[in-house]
Amino acid sequence: MRVAFLEPRMHAFSPTPQRDPAAGLPLPTAPVPLGSGARVFIRTATSGDLKATAVLQILELPMGLFPRLGRGFVARWHQTFLDSAHAVALVAVRRDDSDAEEVVGFLVGSTDRRAFRRELLTRHRFGLMARGIAALVVRPRVLAGFLRTRVRPYLCRLGGRDVAGRPGEAAPPGRPGAVGDLTAIAVSGSARRGGAGRRLTEIYLGRCAAVGADWVELVTLADAVGARTFYSSTGWTALDDDCTRDGLNVRRFGRRPGCPEGTR
Repeated sequence: MRVAFLEPRMHAFSPTPQRDPAAGLPLPTAPVPLGSGARVFIRTATSGDLKATAVLQILELPMGLFPRLGRGFVARWHQTFLDSAHAVALVAVRRDDSDAEEVVGFLVGSTDRRAFRRELLTRHRFGLMARGIAALVVRPRVLAGFLRTRVRPYLCRLGGRDVAGRPGEAAPPGRPGAVGDLTAIAVSGSARRGGAGRRLTEIYLGRCAAVGADWVELVTLADAVGARTFYSSTGWTALDDDCTRDGLNVRRFGRRPGCPEGTR
């Protein structure tokens, strides 16, 4: 499974677990098996998973700027989801007979995209900026593309002039609550068709519902037939199409986090 993502409508690494913002307690990290006898489990991501999730992001979701900045930057970006009260980071892990784990899938997303964006711009601005500049310096082609397509909006964003969000980032009309973003999800080829992508999504939606998110959105490539079919059949509604700064045609989907699959 692959889901395209848009760049964020934008401390050192820490093993701090995700926390339930309502109760102030760590979210459970006990692995959830996909089914009876399954060797693939879903659990909350930790800092020890970041190298693996970054590699999956680059291999399975190469579109957009972030994967082109390399593993170090992507891992640093994924880290921002680990200890936020407004985000979720999950991994699918496969265990062998000795219980050693291999990360075969991941999901990162926000439960309140405006609050998470503010957090990125206050807590992580300089860390991400430093890592991004270092990555651009050694990648001249990526730097040229960045200067051509992104430098002005990024400077505005990093300067804090649009922390409140751009038009359209609030909840859709008639949905006044917080809006979550399923930012990125990927499952390696060796683990697809086993239900890992579906289970990652279900757990993420459950956490969005638990903290009161009223609506959740994601973006995928418009020509990704498999992804469109999956989301249309599991409760997501196609909303509109757009074109990214790189010229990619994408489609936005949305749904209420608590509604059963197949209903809107």
